Amino acid sequence: MVLIGSLLDLMVIAAAGRWLLPHVLRFLEGHRQVETNYAGQVVPRGLGALLWLLLWLQELILQVANRVIAYSQLGPLTRVESLETNHQVFVFAASLIFLLGWTDDLIGSKAVKGLKGHYRYWKETKTFSMGAVKALGIATAAGWLALSAENERTPIWWIGGQMLLLMLMTNALNLLDVRPGRSLKFFFTGVVTVGVVSLWMEGGNIPLVFPIWPVCLGGYLVYGMDVRGKGMLGDAGANLLGFTLGYTVIMTLPWEMQCLIVIVLILLHKQAEVSSITALIERNRFLNWLDRLGRT
Repeated sequence: MVLIGSLLDLMVIAAAGRWLLPHVLRFLEGHRQVETNYAGQVVPRGLGALLWLLLWLQELILQVANRVIAYSQLGPLTRVESLETNHQVFVFAASLIFLLGWTDDLIGSKAVKGLKGHYRYWKETKTFSMGAVKALGIATAAGWLALSAENERTPIWWIGGQMLLLMLMTNALNLLDVRPGRSLKFFFTGVVTVGVVSLWMEGGNIPLVFPIWPVCLGGYLVYGMDVRGKGMLGDAGANLLGFTLGYTVIMTLPWEMQCLIVIVLILLHKQAEVSSITALIERNRFLNWLDRLGRT
């Protein structure tokens, strides 16, 4: 797998992302995928589609690399096979997350929020809200990935904890995506933090998370539009970011740290239920400064 993690691989994905971005924008605007943001401006919604497209481009590159190795009669290493298996499971699970978020963007109700809101909606209408359907789908994708991903740092009994972490992280990035740039700032801060901690620990597993790089590159390309309020990730993009960050955590950090992150995510969701995350951020001077950084 010559191209895995290589500079050439990243250059191809970055170039493709720059070329795709204006086409994605025209597609969104042409199909009236727009929404009024918190400032009352109508902007394209669904920039997360770029992240998803680059994720599949990475899969295509890996398949091409597979053929090159096969025709050159070079036996693939067990380590590489493990990486490829993790990548394929992640891509399909992340695609389910993206499509659930995309459907929620199209037909979901913004008036129904929180666990209590979705339960009240079901109780009054006897119909599942799109948010509830998305939650079930996220649980399915999280369970699939937690059962399939291979990380020797994680004991088998913690698989349920990994599933919970993936679900909570996926929803957390969606909860944060109510102000320009907030979800992407959290995502990149999380990826860098996890990377530093993993490298600091002996035997860090950074190579195991090479599938996240297309999402990181896509996030970088749309960051300028998102932070200036010129475009929106949509639920599809925010959920994909959260699922990717959750995958990074479960593949690199030991279960003790994962447990701590689960506790933090539970507290974050509780804050969103009883008050709002925005209110929490605005009460902290540093978080408020970071939240407004780059915003017009």
